[in-house]
Amino acid sequence: MKIRRLVPFLLLGTFPLSFWFSGCGAAMMSDKRLAKQSKAQFSQMKKKESVSKNSKHQEMIDRIGRRITKIADVDVPGTEWEFVVFEKKEPNAFAMPGGKVGVNSGLIELAGGNEDEIAAVIGHEVAHVAKRHSNKRMTQGVGVVLGGIILDTAMRNKSSDDRALARGAYGVGATVGAVLPFSRAQEREADDLGLIYSAKAGYDPRASISFWKKMKSNSRRRMPQFLSTHPDSGKRIEYLRSRMPYAMTIYRNAKKARGETPNP
Repeated sequence: MKIRRLVPFLLLGTFPLSFWFSGCGAAMMSDKRLAKQSKAQFSQMKKKESVSKNSKHQEMIDRIGRRITKIADVDVPGTEWEFVVFEKKEPNAFAMPGGKVGVNSGLIELAGGNEDEIAAVIGHEVAHVAKRHSNKRMTQGVGVVLGGIILDTAMRNKSSDDRALARGAYGVGATVGAVLPFSRAQEREADDLGLIYSAKAGYDPRASISFWKKMKSNSRRRMPQFLSTHPDSGKRIEYLRSRMPYAMTIYRNAKKARGETPNP
């Protein structure tokens, strides 16, 4: 049994569907429907998960969120934004379609309550919503599932060993070749737009670098970069540094417009 015999079937499973589903193709679900589902899921999450009782943390997240979404609303008008702090040690945050954003208490603690650093994270999450990344990921996920179905059909008359090998190879090929790289591209896009959002809102964009340095130090287990849905922290910091001159100009202008003195 040789891998070469399976290549045409693997290409059938991965290439056409990554072509049709990984870009800006037709959305599988409308923004309105996704927002409605996300609202229901977020409501359930608030019931099942431990919502923080720290009023200072919640007030801070709301305050930062209002300033940033005031900027982002130009890109996503009419979004019903909601920010909730969850009592979880893992330093993490997430965004859902329709403007539902969750921030773990562990992230606030890692940032030491530094509002500029927290704003960098919230700006990033708001950017995911503004760029409709969840919608695109859902579309791409459907493509990978359909690819598996097509592969099974194409391999129907092959031996059980060949089918097993093909499924295994498709799993790695579809994930590395179609889904995850697209996610890294989304992360880069959210880093860029999020930096602009937070800077326009008057938050020091340099805090994004100090925050990711903390995240890098906090990371005990590392995944090979080619299998990671997020960019390596070092590469992320390098990219943010490359964008800093532009972001700092935006930040200083925003502070001037607010009648405030920017950080030196």
